[in-house]
Amino acid sequence: MLNDKLRDTKLIYDIEKIEEKETFAFQLSWKKIDTPEGILDFLSPIDVKFEIEKNDEGFVIKGTVETSIKLICSRCLKEFEQKINGVIEAFYINDSLQDLYTKSEKLDSLDNIIFFSENKVDITDRIIESILMEIPEKPLCKEDCKGLCPVCGEDLNENLNHNHEEDYVDPRFSKLLEIFNDEK
Repeated sequence: MLNDKLRDTKLIYDIEKIEEKETFAFQLSWKKIDTPEGILDFLSPIDVKFEIEKNDEGFVIKGTVETSIKLICSRCLKEFEQKINGVIEAFYINDSLQDLYTKSEKLDSLDNIIFFSENKVDITDRIIESILMEIPEKPLCKEDCKGLCPVCGEDLNENLNHNHEEDYVDPRFSKLLEIFNDEK
């Protein structure tokens, strides 16, 4: 899988070597990632800033991810650049406490809990997750995108005066229409 190739040693942290709280900042030069909707292309490096803070139960990662990606407008089908300002927030809890958390209401109050058993943590998936969460469900090149003409497919952003006769029939269907009219 494409995303497995993104895993890098600078994204894996040994929790035992981290003091009480540490801050990290770096840039990733990923070109693309694999998503459920297909391949996502990056147009700029990915700026990652986050802190790891230890506590009695594990640790918390909080930070930001900034980049630009290429999307396709859901109305006019043109490619456009989308700025991404994602948030990383994950609560890593020691695996030995899993029973305690699953049996208590404390788990319900935390949205992003990840149980861990090893001392090393890979944040690759948290970075990808923060990017994917910022992608709009229906990407638009601009808020007032007019889209495509439902009759002929012309881009309505480029031709604002575009229209068709009210009884327009696609010439490819004219013979079919004649058959239906003959039956009446």
